[in-house]
Amino acid sequence: MKKIWVGMIAICILGIHTGCEDFLDKSPDMGLSEDDVYKDYASIRGFMDRAYNFLDNFHLYQKYNNGRTYIGAISDEFASLYNFTEAKPINSGSWLSKEGTDFEIGNSNKNGGTSIWKAYQGIRIVNRVIRDIDMVSGLTEQQKNELLGQSHFLRAWFYFQLINRYGGMPIFDKLFVGDGDEDLPRKTYHESHDWMMTDIEKAVTMLPDMWDDNNAGRPNKIAAMSFKSMAQLYDASPLMQNDLSSIQIMKYDADRAKTAAKSANAVLKYIKDHPEMGYRLMEKEEYTNIFYWKAPPYMQPEYLWYNRSQEALGEYNYKRYIRAFWLAGEYASGTGNDAVAYNAPTQNMVDIYEKQGDDGLYYPITHMKASYDDQHPYDKRDPRFYNNILYPGNKWGENKSGKDQYITTYVGGNMYNTVINNNQTNKRQQTGYLCKKFLWEGADQWKELYGLNRVITVYIRVAQIYLDLAEASFEATGSVTTKVEGCDYSALEAINIIRNRVGIGNVPSDIYNDSDAFRQAIRRERTVELMFENHRWWDIRRWMIAHELFTGQYPIKGIEATPKNKDHAKVADKSTLEFTFKTIDVIPEIRVFEMKNYWYPFSMNDAASLNNLEQNPGW
Repeated sequence: MKKIWVGMIAICILGIHTGCEDFLDKSPDMGLSEDDVYKDYASIRGFMDRAYNFLDNFHLYQKYNNGRTYIGAISDEFASLYNFTEAKPINSGSWLSKEGTDFEIGNSNKNGGTSIWKAYQGIRIVNRVIRDIDMVSGLTEQQKNELLGQSHFLRAWFYFQLINRYGGMPIFDKLFVGDGDEDLPRKTYHESHDWMMTDIEKAVTMLPDMWDDNNAGRPNKIAAMSFKSMAQLYDASPLMQNDLSSIQIMKYDADRAKTAAKSANAVLKYIKDHPEMGYRLMEKEEYTNIFYWKAPPYMQPEYLWYNRSQEALGEYNYKRYIRAFWLAGEYASGTGNDAVAYNAPTQNMVDIYEKQGDDGLYYPITHMKASYDDQHPYDKRDPRFYNNILYPGNKWGENKSGKDQYITTYVGGNMYNTVINNNQTNKRQQTGYLCKKFLWEGADQWKELYGLNRVITVYIRVAQIYLDLAEASFEATGSVTTKVEGCDYSALEAINIIRNRVGIGNVPSDIYNDSDAFRQAIRRERTVELMFENHRWWDIRRWMIAHELFTGQYPIKGIEATPKNKDHAKVADKSTLEFTFKTIDVIPEIRVFEMKNYWYPFSMNDAASLNNLEQNPGW
């Protein structure tokens, strides 16, 4: 018999007996027998529902919290202020230093499992449902379609997580039995994508338009349509034009981009034609509540596909997520790393927000019409900056005595000194900023305050569809104003809808009249609108710009704000302080990124044990 997959590929996809018992005789997920699984609709649905447990959940604290590391800490979004951050081996470029890690790279199931491990697990569950659905007696046609629609959707979603990391993969369209049929050759990205599309198309036709309130959060027809648009944009992107043997800077595939634009337009048309479903781009006045709100309900009108699973896990874990990822010591309370470790937005991100010029239009800060002053860096910025970022001197919340608190990340401030002196953070470096996007202001009683609202992991929302359409349309036509055949919006019209929603107006003419500048405007708009929402890492890789962003010894930047008042500690209202600003290198935040890093490597065990597994270039 051929050599077989080892590690988690073997365990999770193939069901080979390397430490796991037979999946049905003694399921590692349910402990159910075959009779239990195929008994009736409720039992098979309960079995399928276990796959939802393997969806990524970036807005939830769990006991395995990846060293306080948020996904953006491996891109240029965040610095991780924890000495033992799991981002370190990834950011050092040592992606094969361990067979598996607790965070992102590798297929380890340690401490809850990486995204890769979870994707394999999820695929195995839904593959069994797809194969054995006819073994369940008494199913109505509607029940069968609901089960198969979800299973095809989830298989495609989990497979999407794999090909975005590895590139083309074998086709996982069945349960393997370990008799030699499992050592399959890899497909190209396009071949993998095209197979995945067959699952998504089935999901579009099988899933209901809406679920009842008890089933909110399951993918429906519009979730599948939105996923189709997103996946097709990725398929058209520069990285995905590479084959299995090389990694080169490539251009977009215009025909595939055209397909993506049409699919994005179909989503927007579906929303417009079905107002009773409640999906819409939320208004400027509602913008903050896109990211947190009082529950119930458990979703917002802008959410098309999201993970609601944390609602079942209790408020404590939810509130711990806010403390673990976003709160500086003055707000967090607690001891050890609970008290001080957090993820800090970078100056790299702050610099992406546009500034209003003297003519009332918004421009990149490098544009002469922006009249940007680096000693008044926070004046007249894109309103989303004030929604997403806390910066030195901001008033934010109150202490237990009702006294105002402030962001003291400036030189000599309490937050600044804590990072330097605390033994949980003293090997890291703050950036001067805190993430505000998922926080609401109040007293510092985190157990009470951070139970007031809800934040959930959203995979796709309405704004993204407009951004997908803008990018796909421009790359398909090479034109700012030409519409792809059958589409209702040009690239310029689509991006302006997102800009006008937040009040910054249309893209200025001297930006959209330059093709290169307009491409940067599309990417800048996407970065700002979707900032901290688990898009940036994937975008900078599919655009093939990560190696440019991470050049130089210290590519991650922060701000050093020095109070002009030497007696600043005695000033009660810190928001009145004036500062001298200097952009600095965040020295611990290295980012080693070579061309080979555009695709993840297969573990050395997998690469050595499979006859047909072709390792990615450079590894």
